[in-house]
Amino acid sequence: MNKIKLALSVLAMTAAVNAYAHGMMTMTYPEDGSMLMAQAERVEMHFQQPMRVVSLKVVGSDNKPVAIKYDRKGAATEHFKVMLPMLTPDTYSVQWKAMGEDGHMMKGAYNFMQH
Repeated sequence: MNKIKLALSVLAMTAAVNAYAHGMMTMTYPEDGSMLMAQAERVEMHFQQPMRVVSLKVVGSDNKPVAIKYDRKGAATEHFKVMLPMLTPDTYSVQWKAMGEDGHMMKGAYNFMQH
């Protein structure tokens, strides 16, 4: 029984270290929940470790994606930036997936409002 508890403890600590070691996001632009009075010209994401953004969607409240272009096979980086076309006033969701240099995948989403 003690061996099982020890094994579970080691597994939990390893998982926690691995989760922390991968490229957690440190900053976004636009910020999550922000209301922008000026035009949002770009989407930026900052990671703790180099990550390669493999999927990025900016979606309006009508669930239609905004046309954006970026290099899906670009190099891993700590700072990802892509330019946006002119946005109409609406609430937008930025949905992303990124892969660390070790192959670990992360995903997330955040929202902003364009006035």
